[in-house]
Amino acid sequence: MSSFYKILHTEWSNGWGGQEIRILDECLGMAERGHEVELAGCPEGKLRKRAQESGLVFHPIAMKGPWDINALAKLVALIKAKGIDIIHTHSSVDSWLGGFAARLAGIKCVRTRHLSVPVSKNPLNIVYKLPQAVTTTGVSIRRHLVEDYGLPPERVTSVPTGVDAKRFAPREPDPELARELGLEPGRNVVAMVAVLRSWKRHDLFCAMARDLLAQRPDTRFLIVGDGPGWKRINGYLDDKGLRPAAIMTGHRNDVERILPLCTVCVLASDKAEGVPQAVLQQFACQKAVVAADAGDVAQVVLNEKTGLLVEPGSSDSLLAGVSRLLDDPDLRASLGRAGRELVMKKHSKKVMLDATEKVYADLGVKKREDA
Repeated sequence: MSSFYKILHTEWSNGWGGQEIRILDECLGMAERGHEVELAGCPEGKLRKRAQESGLVFHPIAMKGPWDINALAKLVALIKAKGIDIIHTHSSVDSWLGGFAARLAGIKCVRTRHLSVPVSKNPLNIVYKLPQAVTTTGVSIRRHLVEDYGLPPERVTSVPTGVDAKRFAPREPDPELARELGLEPGRNVVAMVAVLRSWKRHDLFCAMARDLLAQRPDTRFLIVGDGPGWKRINGYLDDKGLRPAAIMTGHRNDVERILPLCTVCVLASDKAEGVPQAVLQQFACQKAVVAADAGDVAQVVLNEKTGLLVEPGSSDSLLAGVSRLLDDPDLRASLGRAGRELVMKKHSKKVMLDATEKVYADLGVKKREDA
């Protein structure tokens, strides 16, 4: 006999980045553990397509705003029709609607806060008071919700994103993939893997690449990801004279194959980071990382131990960190090993799923029994 929860995740966003990737990974992980997991959210969202391709049930519900009565009624009806035990919300609009729907349907609600940007302290902003529990992707986000927003500490738990350490693991570079990407053998490759959004600061990465290229003309650069900033960032390559040394790959489903081609990985964000999924994936592949000290990055990038932590908002600090690692293969190797060890101990997918199940259990949600 096995026991399980019936879980409904909601996501209003139509994009595809670290937040949506985590939601999908968490849903698939919980389904693998025997739970019944379904999703509801943006009909045009990329999460819908990827969830359905992965075999998950996705209910398309347009959510026009926090007071969308039609969407609220659909969520309540869905919860009752499916016998949902717990609703787990993620973005602003779906968290308002999901929180109210849970109250109306008489079930428990959990909200995950993915970003480290401050939450409005307007007394009318009760969205974090609707759920019975809040999880965050980093300790600084938890601290903010408790100390600044005023949530009771026992209601907020930090559950960083977990990495599939079997998928993301050290392996030999694939020469065929290198040829596909236009990377010549023997060249140092500096990469940034991130959704193309403003706070990821691809402008700083490109400024760093320009200066590094002037010193090391053989260096190559990869910008891996897609998003609303594509046109702007593509323009940087021309403005800074980075072609053909810099390559924009677009979104890739095979990042675990790309990382072995990289010498150094960079995170340039200056805000809004929880514990970054991209960095944990790079650690799992034993890659040396230079990261700006923003949000909860320092929770995993321990300076001089698992990576190099540099001043945010500065292309010069990125340049200094990358140059140091390119000059020191022993340091690159030691940081890579330490990063992999950190992932295995504290940031594996198993650790994330165990912590999430504990949050549900601590709320008193009873599992169903399947004979």
